[in-house]
Amino acid sequence: MDELTANISFDRFADMPEFYGSGSAKYRLAMVKERGDFLDLFEGARHVDAVTYAETPELMVKMLTEYDIGSLDVLIGNADDYAGQVNDVSTARSLVQLRQDGRLTVRLKNRKTVHSKIYRIVMPDDTVKLVQGSANLSRNSWEYHTNQISVFTTDVGTELDKEFKRFIDEYRESYSSQTLLEGLVEALEEADSPEERENRIEYWVGTADLDVSDTAALNQDAVEDLKDVADQVTAVVDDPEEADETVAFIEEPENADRTIVEPDDSAVEDDSDETDDSDESPDVGLVESEHETSLTDTLDRPRVRAPDEKIRMGTSKVDKDTADEFGTSLRDRGATVEDHSITAPLSAYNKQVKESTAIPTMSVLPDAEQVVIGEDDEMILVATDEPTPEVLGHCLETIEDYIETVENHGYTQSETAVMAQMYEAFLYGFWAPFANQYAEALSSPSRTLDNVLQHLYIEGKSDAGKDKLTEYILRLISDNTVISGVDADDVGVGEIRGIREWDTSFPYAIIDAEKRKIQNWSPIRNYWGDWTPTSVDQPCLIFTTNDALPKSEFRNRMKILSMDVSFPSNPEDPGFREAQEDLTQVLERENPIFSYVARRMLTEQPWTDGNGTIEDVRRIFREFYDEAGREEPEYFPADEPAEKKYDTGRLKWKRDIQGGRVTFESEPDAITADFDREEYEVYDYEKRLPKRFMSEKSSTSVYVGAPEEFAEWIGYSVDELLDGAAETSSDYEQPTGTKVASDENESSGFLSRLFGD
Repeated sequence: MDELTANISFDRFADMPEFYGSGSAKYRLAMVKERGDFLDLFEGARHVDAVTYAETPELMVKMLTEYDIGSLDVLIGNADDYAGQVNDVSTARSLVQLRQDGRLTVRLKNRKTVHSKIYRIVMPDDTVKLVQGSANLSRNSWEYHTNQISVFTTDVGTELDKEFKRFIDEYRESYSSQTLLEGLVEALEEADSPEERENRIEYWVGTADLDVSDTAALNQDAVEDLKDVADQVTAVVDDPEEADETVAFIEEPENADRTIVEPDDSAVEDDSDETDDSDESPDVGLVESEHETSLTDTLDRPRVRAPDEKIRMGTSKVDKDTADEFGTSLRDRGATVEDHSITAPLSAYNKQVKESTAIPTMSVLPDAEQVVIGEDDEMILVATDEPTPEVLGHCLETIEDYIETVENHGYTQSETAVMAQMYEAFLYGFWAPFANQYAEALSSPSRTLDNVLQHLYIEGKSDAGKDKLTEYILRLISDNTVISGVDADDVGVGEIRGIREWDTSFPYAIIDAEKRKIQNWSPIRNYWGDWTPTSVDQPCLIFTTNDALPKSEFRNRMKILSMDVSFPSNPEDPGFREAQEDLTQVLERENPIFSYVARRMLTEQPWTDGNGTIEDVRRIFREFYDEAGREEPEYFPADEPAEKKYDTGRLKWKRDIQGGRVTFESEPDAITADFDREEYEVYDYEKRLPKRFMSEKSSTSVYVGAPEEFAEWIGYSVDELLDGAAETSSDYEQPTGTKVASDENESSGFLSRLFGD
């Protein structure tokens, strides 16, 4: 340690007696380059008071053992989740023992970071070292910094010592209201046996090794219990004598302790002597199609009622304020709040999640081959059997009927493209609940999950039907328990961060989001960046917007679909009532398609291959079409994502070229497109170009640094573009009901050449 030492008489400060009084002290100014040199100051101390940054709690154990310190009372100024850094049971045992022996008190900050570093080191001879400076107990400080400290040595009880002690006490009173281990120590004192004591320590450490927030840790506890409940109430065996319990199916479900709604013929009753003499499977209520196909089949997607089941959350490891807030809201719903735990009815917890996030709990359980959705005291499960061809045909037909409202009632110049992108949205919605399984399979140091697990961005005008489409997808994956998304006016950065703490994989759909707001929601850019296999499940995000594309850092993280269509939206519009009636008929049909997608996903677990994402659901749908004996519609995106096959950016460029609104000029190794449009409009054209074209907007022009690649993308040669050979053509799709081309011309027209149809 490099140091400058001097003996200084503090009589010279006699004019400030309230600070120092009389007497003498030793003073030294030191430059500290290694942590070992700094820790030597503490060796053999009788007691240490400190306000500082510190790394893991293991260091506290080391200071009290290897450096022979009698006791330590430290306020940790930087750690938001200090308990979460205890990674093994042995360290937890040592911390508990040191606290119970009165040797260790670790105070946790309750608000903003405390940047001060103050140490009061009391030695056995009643001298005291008073240290102030930049040195802290964090590894980062010693690996990358050289620190400076001032060390005053005086006697215990002097004015200088009292002043240091007063400052430390002020920090404790103002910035800390909880100590590490206080909940655990109290719980251990209530343990009835050494085994229970050990179990409680292991439980405490079991949540500590998860890199999650306090709220997330509470929800992770709850979901673990929810999974246990799911396993308990859905286990089915062929032989009743082998069952741990039996379930009676009665005519009045509200009188049952536990009811499975819509059972199949294999349901086993208890000894109540009530039997079902019917040999027929229950009707799933499928509405007859336009072909008058009568469908009667078992749905095999039971709702399991578990009104008496409880969810338990341990609070000994989490911030006291977080636990109190969590417990208070649940107590109003019938929960029991104790010093170290919260026990709530399943229905209370499910309501709490939905109220806090606007989406339900949803957990994917690969081992149990279930997807569990929380709705009051019910848990909605995936199909237990494969669908019949008739049921599959109905499910697929219902989706097609929804999509084909575009050609029946919409106004668009790109009919096939719009319908394909609508179908792509369904595929994304059915994949989204499994995103966390894909995150675990795809996670690696060389891969950025945010570029792989993309959010969904659906753009279109206010009457494009994008909000209704999103809401219908939510209904399908929730068995009609979620019928709307979240209004963008109710969403901010806090909500985007918060939904990642509730351990649910149900998609979070934000309706009518402005581009400006999306770009201000900074967590979106690195939404999956800190995800680990020990994280809680977090939902995919779905946005609907009337605005054009956001900035590139957001576009890279989104699957962008365009709804370039207008539907009659006012009662005065022609065809409004017919469109509403057709849409209502589709929405009222029961469609269990997601339960069958989920069953196929869970039995095959395609994420383990570590290759695809939405492609796996695309393949399942192709299998469904084959198994149903149903021909894939022309617009079904069978071979590649719809947004790639039907590139709406290319479509916009092509339209303006064909319409004579763009002229091209040659540049050295480049080409410039000059638009007959307002400057603000040209931004959207430049954004829709692939990055490899090295484009740049200037006023009403777009500079393209890769002219050959651009020309190939747009469907012409560079010479044709420069010569103005892309003349106006009318042989492309006009708004529905106003097509000007014949069927023969249409098949070889603009869209056919553009998309290869």
